Amino acid sequence: MGHLISQGVKMAIEEINAAGGIAGSPAKLLLEDTATEAKTALEAFKKLVEVDGVQVVIGPMISPAVMAIGPYASERGVVFISPSSTAPTVAEQPWAGKACFRTCPNDNFQGKAMAKLILDEGFKRVAVLVMDNDYGVGIEKVAKEELDGKVDIVADIRYDPKKLDYLTELGLIKDKNPDCVLHVGFHDDGAVVYRQAMEMGLDKIQWVSAEGLYGFDFSLSKDASEFMVKAVMGTALTSTGPRYDEFVAKYKAKWGEEPSVYCDTAYDATWLVAKAIEKAGAYDGVKIAQALHEVGQSYPGASGVITFNEKGDRVSGTYLVWKVEKLGEGEYKFTRTGLIPFE
Repeated sequence: MGHLISQGVKMAIEEINAAGGIAGSPAKLLLEDTATEAKTALEAFKKLVEVDGVQVVIGPMISPAVMAIGPYASERGVVFISPSSTAPTVAEQPWAGKACFRTCPNDNFQGKAMAKLILDEGFKRVAVLVMDNDYGVGIEKVAKEELDGKVDIVADIRYDPKKLDYLTELGLIKDKNPDCVLHVGFHDDGAVVYRQAMEMGLDKIQWVSAEGLYGFDFSLSKDASEFMVKAVMGTALTSTGPRYDEFVAKYKAKWGEEPSVYCDTAYDATWLVAKAIEKAGAYDGVKIAQALHEVGQSYPGASGVITFNEKGDRVSGTYLVWKVEKLGEGEYKFTRTGLIPFE
């Protein structure tokens, strides 16, 4: 998924430079791989700041990395804007809206979307299985608040995404016999969760997943892919409207493939940064952050209208409902089955 998101950034940089650059100077893009690890992300961020002299960064992708980077960025007077960090706890930090902005809505929205999907489908006995990190626990908290008094939470389990063996956790779920599992995971751990769930016969239960599994790399596991076809539906941030349609057409024409989730929010983040640098009149992190609050008001982005609140968070978003369809032997695709808007 990372290379797809970076292509959204590259496309924006090319368009910015084609339009004359930033205040007449060409924008330069430096790329670092965070490996979706908080420690690696912080090391890469420090390199960009201390070696390359960067004052503004697009990324990182995941909330644990944002939490690791935030204090350092604040101390250094550097600003970063994540297109895909969604943990609500980020907004509680003293550096939120000063060193950190997000062009994706936080998981207060996604937790509500997942709960609404569960309630709309009429499930009554729900098991909760989430990664034990800011992302998983953040969605868990909001979803449980929305489900409170409306369903019976029969199991509430947090797991280590690095363990990559979840037979114990899945055994607890099987013993409780839910009619739905609310699951929050990423690709690597999700591949193991779904493969082992298939082995245990848990494909007879409906699973509702967050966007961490949307865009799943089906080559990771055939069994996990088959499990998703049989048992998984989920939510993910999406966009609608002519600006998004234009973005998708340009992306496909340039890269020869469909954009994934967060390609549009990365594209928008890049354009917002360019406009903020021009507004600030200087390549200075503190001034750029102040300018982001000004340019990030009713900004008509590819991902929809973006307005930042005082914490640097986006105040609205639309979520799609997805399922996985089997096209042929070893071939699968994600399909959209509905929309859940939040204003």
